Formats: sequence, C-alpha cells, structure tokens
Amino acid sequence: MTGPKDGPPPPEGVYVTYPPEGNGFGARDPVSLVQQYERQERWRRCDDALARVPLHAGERILDLGCGLGDVTARLQRLGADVVGVDMNDELLGAARRLHPDLRFENLDLNALDASPLCPVDGMWAGFVAAYFPRLEATLERWHKGLAPNGWIALVEMDDLFGHTPCPTRWSRELERFYEEARTAGRYDFQSGRRLAPALMAAGFDVVHESTLEDDELSFQGPATSDVLEAWQQRLDRMAGLRTFLGPSFEEFRRDFIDALTSPGHRSSTRVVMVVARKATSGTT
Repeated sequence: MTGPKDGPPPPEGVYVTYPPEGNGFGARDPVSLVQQYERQERWRRCDDALARVPLHAGERILDLGCGLGDVTARLQRLGADVVGVDMNDELLGAARRLHPDLRFENLDLNALDASPLCPVDGMWAGFVAAYFPRLEATLERWHKGLAPNGWIALVEMDDLFGHTPCPTRWSRELERFYEEARTAGRYDFQSGRRLAPALMAAGFDVVHESTLEDDELSFQGPATSDVLEAWQQRLDRMAGLRTFLGPSFEEFRRDFIDALTSPGHRSSTRVVMVVARKATSGTT
C-alpha cells in the first residue's frame, strides 16, 4: 500500500518520498527508495484489509499509487484483472522487475477519469488519500472512472504524530502544522477521519468502515529497532515540518523519539479503511 507520486511528492507522507537528508541526528547509511518501501510493506496488514474488499474474480481493478506492486500482486492472486498505477518511475521499474507478469502504468491520479484504463470495476488506494487534501474533488474524478456499482477501497492514517508521552507543547504545534499543511494543499495528516464523509459527498455509498492494526504507525509499547529507524528516516525527510518548527525542530525530534522508545509509549494514530460503492443515483 503506497502513496502517489504525482510529480515531486510531498515529504510529509507516511511512505518514503526522498532519501534521508543526513542532517546529523545520528549517522545512518542512506538506503534507496525501493529498499525503504520493501521494509515498510511488511508492517502493513494487507491481507486483513483485502479480506474486507468486495472483490469478485475477473473484475477489472486499478491499484492506485501501487508502489512496488505488492498489493497489485495480491489482488491478482485473488482473481482480479488488475493494473498497478503510480507516477514514480523508480518504483514502477522495481514493480515491473518484481512482478514481470503484471501490468504497471505511469498515470496521473488527478486525471484518472480521462484514462483509457477506465471504466473499471474497482479501485484500491492504500495510503494515497492524504496526498489529496481536497479529497472530495479527487474522489469525484475517481467516481467517474468506475463502472456502475463499482467499488473503491481507501486505507489511510489519521493523526500521524499521535504518540505519547510527549510534551503537550508539541501537541499544539502539531495541530497548527496539520492545519497549515492541509490548507496549503500538501498533505492531510488527519485524512483517515475524512474518508467516509468525502466519499459520501462525492456520490458513493459507504458499505464498510474499520480500523486496521499497523506495526509501525499504531503500535503500543516501545518501538522495535527497525520501526525506530523508519521513524528516524521519516523525520529526516520531513522538510515541511522542519521549516514550520524552525530552530525547535531538533528539540521536537528528540522528544518524539523519546516517546517512541518509552516503555509507556501509546499511539492514538489510527489506520482507517473505508469501502464504498458508486451510488446508483447522484454524481455520475
């Protein structure tokens, strides 16, 4: 489950967008974008999520923001006639090497309704919605790319930095940062809570909503070494947060890493899944 790469992607997202900047907060060897995606995939509960999708064998499906094609391959094994789409050529190249029997295409998700790949019977979008803060307008375009009674499944996090114990001052600063990033159209850190309302406003009927477990984003107790390293790298690439906090960024970083490693660590971050069908009336 990966995010879209429509041009230079925002650096704030759940998934890797740029290599670590190497700013001196602990020396770490740079790893490739593909390597970081491979590692992060194992923390996602893809099979649990896919079990909640109303997929029927033979349906034509688009895996939006397919990344390395892991979910694309899983959808094929479930009987789908699936195409993985993304706008990151590095990830698409890796996906084609890893899954030579599958089809992957470079496609702008903002122009999905005009794609010759549509209409399709279903769409899967894992950790994609947050990159579209004006989500209702995006979903209206995706709605047009679905066949009658077609379905869409969205998975997205809500409150990426919902981790304690952390000084309360950072909660206030992060709320301000969330709002600034969303208003600027870069990223929605609270996208999970908006999935169902945006789908309904775009002409879909919501048929399922649930919360998924996630071993990196919503774990309880101290972080394992590999999860901690992933968070270090995420903070490395978050240029938007660094700019927003200014000189306070390194202090925030230390406090946040301390929270992740605390025996009393708790996460309020949710990974939300919503499944909806194209309504029989309304938006077309």
